[in-house]
Amino acid sequence: MGHSPEELEHYSANEIPEQKTPVQPRPLWHRLLSWFLIAVVLFAFLGTCYWLAFYGRV
Repeated sequence: MGHSPEELEHYSANEIPEQKTPVQPRPLWHRLLSWFLIAVVLFAFLGTCYWLAFYGRV
């Protein structure tokens, strides 16, 4: 189990690099949907803070 650093270096030097596919950008609707959902969560959080600040004390 205990490999020396030299053995590990030898193994990593002999590894075949993987063929990486080029990065594809997300579709436009993914980006628009993510910004919309961020806005919904932010609106809900700020609305809750506002409600607690002004109407939470009954």
